[in-house]
Amino acid sequence: MVMAQRYELNYGWARIGPTQWSEDSVVTLQVDLHSHHRGDEVWEALTAWRDALPREGGVTHAGGCEIPDLLRLNDLHTTAWIVSQGEDAFDSIAHWAGKLHAVAEGADAEVEITWTELPHR
Repeated sequence: MVMAQRYELNYGWARIGPTQWSEDSVVTLQVDLHSHHRGDEVWEALTAWRDALPREGGVTHAGGCEIPDLLRLNDLHTTAWIVSQGEDAFDSIAHWAGKLHAVAEGADAEVEITWTELPHR
């Protein structure tokens, strides 16, 4: 629940209904970042941050999370995902979301970030 206290999450998918949680459930946080004037700087900072994280078998892993390839939708908008599973999934995601947030704000103090927790699978 720490994450819910620290970040405003977008729960628009709630129409799907409750999803049963188990130790095998995979939790995904989608992070949409929009910069009105410094999209290139945000993209470069996030890419450099992610590239510096450990990789195993072509997959970026960090502290119990997987951070898939970033997606640059246009010059101003980037989407990232943080994926985890197991007992500490939410704590791990919150930790790495905080780091991603700091990197993005370091590149653009006015970056707009939407946090969306996707349905568990």
